[in-house]
Amino acid sequence: MGEGVSRGWRLAVTGLLVGGVVAGSLVGDDRWWPFSPMSQYAFLVQDQGGVISSPYLEATTVQGQDVRVRLDRENLGMERSEIEGQLRSLQAEPSRLQAVAVLHARRQPEQPRWSQVRLMDDRRVLGDDPSHEQVTLATWDVEHPEDPERGL
Repeated sequence: MGEGVSRGWRLAVTGLLVGGVVAGSLVGDDRWWPFSPMSQYAFLVQDQGGVISSPYLEATTVQGQDVRVRLDRENLGMERSEIEGQLRSLQAEPSRLQAVAVLHARRQPEQPRWSQVRLMDDRRVLGDDPSHEQVTLATWDVEHPEDPERGL
């Protein structure tokens, strides 16, 4: 009797996991992980005319220097994938970049504060005549750059 219950329990769990993966693959997005495909790794780029898109952040310090922002946990407290997962919402509401300036001020207090944050995209078109461009997706002028938390 114990073996039948054990087997039934394992089959039920397996069925739920397989069902979750199938449902996530059909209708889910990255928020459903691990029951959805990780789209940041699962894409195909055509050899001719395919576009490789690499988003990044750029900032202007209060001293006027432009810097490329490292997207990692040590620098901002968030990973690159977390920013990439928010691309649409950051473009729709650039004011959300204020929070990124706050993270920088908290995690890098010895570094100059930012007066502006830009969401950028490095686009490379593949093919016989390849091209490369950097596109500004969103720009935010940081409110109260010396103390960005006041702008939240």
